[in-house]
Amino acid sequence: MTTLPVSAGRFGRRRFLCTLGAGLTAPLVSGCGFRREEPLPSPARSGTRLDSVFPRVDSHLNIRNAHTGEHVAVRFMADGRERRRALRKLDWIFRDWRDEEAPDIDRRIYWTLAALSNEAKRNGHSGEITLLSGYRTMHTTQLLQSKSTGASSTSYHMRRRAADIRFEGIPPEQIARLAEWLEVGGVGRYGSRFTHIDSGPIRTWGS
Repeated sequence: MTTLPVSAGRFGRRRFLCTLGAGLTAPLVSGCGFRREEPLPSPARSGTRLDSVFPRVDSHLNIRNAHTGEHVAVRFMADGRERRRALRKLDWIFRDWRDEEAPDIDRRIYWTLAALSNEAKRNGHSGEITLLSGYRTMHTTQLLQSKSTGASSTSYHMRRRAADIRFEGIPPEQIARLAEWLEVGGVGRYGSRFTHIDSGPIRTWGS
């Protein structure tokens, strides 16, 4: 199930065409987020718990974007292979919704979300994820900095390798502890508001 409403206004038409192209090999219009970016690293990181458990994880993700209200529920792996159309739908949800740029997101982030979601379901929760922030352009980062939000100009959000998330019915601290155990990379605690994960070096911060 995928719900991708088209917003009216300045980016309405382009957003509509980009949304239609989200599951296609090529975008329907330019400016849909297919600009050149630094290459992403391999999602695999030998020796980490995430790499150990992911082959046994159901890759189904149920994600709602907190800012746009868009929702996607897809399984991004099948028989050990990536499902490109499903991944493009996830990349679209993770886009910078202010600038309408939707580049490929590091698959290690999706691996982590799937592992977290599986554990949530195992404990009786829905597994639904609320995405507060995925990819950010430099323009968006500067905008957030001007509002004194603490956004960093070296953030992994700008490198397509981070997500700020909440899970329905689960305290962010529990999500942070499990993400640490999985050895995803960076794990940031932001009180009761959200948990940050990224695929950078293993490290933690916040409380």
